[in-house]
Amino acid sequence: MVTRLIISINGVSRVSINIPEKTINIAYDSRITDAYVIQMALLKAGYKTIEEPGKIY
Repeated sequence: MVTRLIISINGVSRVSINIPEKTINIAYDSRITDAYVIQMALLKAGYKTIEEPGKIY
């Protein structure tokens, strides 16, 4: 479900989820979208995110 949500965002090309570590790696074209758009999509869907410099969990 999370993969489908993120991959549906225009500009996202790859999503890799690590369930044991509760992390998501996302490859996206920064000319089309950015981490804020992805984070807001996750929050709107009810998922909690945690930010670190250069990373969003």
